[in-house]
Amino acid sequence: MSTKNAKRQIKRTLKRTTLLQKLAYIVRPFVVYMLVKTVAMFFLAIAIPVLPITGITVWVERNALPLSAVVNSVASLVGVSFLLNDFLIEASTTGEVDIDRGILIQFFCFLRMDLFGKKTTRKKICLILCIFLGITASLALNIGIEQAAELFGSGKNAFGSERYEAVESIQYSVSMGLGIILYGIISPFVEEIVFRGVLYNRIRKFYSMKIAVVFSALLFGFFHANLPQFLYATAMGILMAICYAYIGCFAAPVLLHLSANLFIFLISGFTEWTAFLMTPVWGVIFTVISIGLLFLCTQASEQQ
Repeated sequence: MSTKNAKRQIKRTLKRTTLLQKLAYIVRPFVVYMLVKTVAMFFLAIAIPVLPITGITVWVERNALPLSAVVNSVASLVGVSFLLNDFLIEASTTGEVDIDRGILIQFFCFLRMDLFGKKTTRKKICLILCIFLGITASLALNIGIEQAAELFGSGKNAFGSERYEAVESIQYSVSMGLGIILYGIISPFVEEIVFRGVLYNRIRKFYSMKIAVVFSALLFGFFHANLPQFLYATAMGILMAICYAYIGCFAAPVLLHLSANLFIFLISGFTEWTAFLMTPVWGVIFTVISIGLLFLCTQASEQQ
């Protein structure tokens, strides 16, 4: 063996064997996303009011709530852009990233194939079921949280979550068209990339499907930072992760998330309907329907 070869150092990647190493590997993308998103929100909050536009300060004050919703969504897009490489590695069937092609091009190609590519009849049925599951589960959970809150006081504020009221005010301050874009398109895609596309797949490398489902859902719940939304998001996160695991298609949790967000946002404008549906009877009905739809999704899936 030559001296040159003897001195050559071989780069080795140590396996993640300790719990701390595994947790660091799993949680790192979430931390990166939150840090970048927070910095982007602060930057936009400072930069927008000082733009060289006549009357910008007054306009910002008058439109503070809808502007907060837009800033949050833009910051989310900035944050998730830092995870696209991880997403392509974790969610792609090849587990590789083409160094000769741009990340954005690969990302959109993946979405096009996953969402609109040819699928078997069984997979198409499962994706349709996911849409209806998003609607029924979101109704069941909202009714359940509403009824539980009434046991402790009046409304969801009975949980002591002033932050929830602030978030709700921001969400419903936007117009219908803008709300569809923010909550029906941007939010589902961004959050599914982070929590199912990256985090769930990373957890699954080390632990069972059950642990990956629950842990990723808990992180999704903590992300919303108030008790009512924590309960709702954790339960929905479990459903989305189960559908992703069984159907084996990223479109499954996206469609479930999208339909849930859109339906709740749109129906909120019809107070008579919401008052009619927010009863224990309807809560039981939608819960039973949701369980049935989830059972059909798992049984009809090809990932057995």
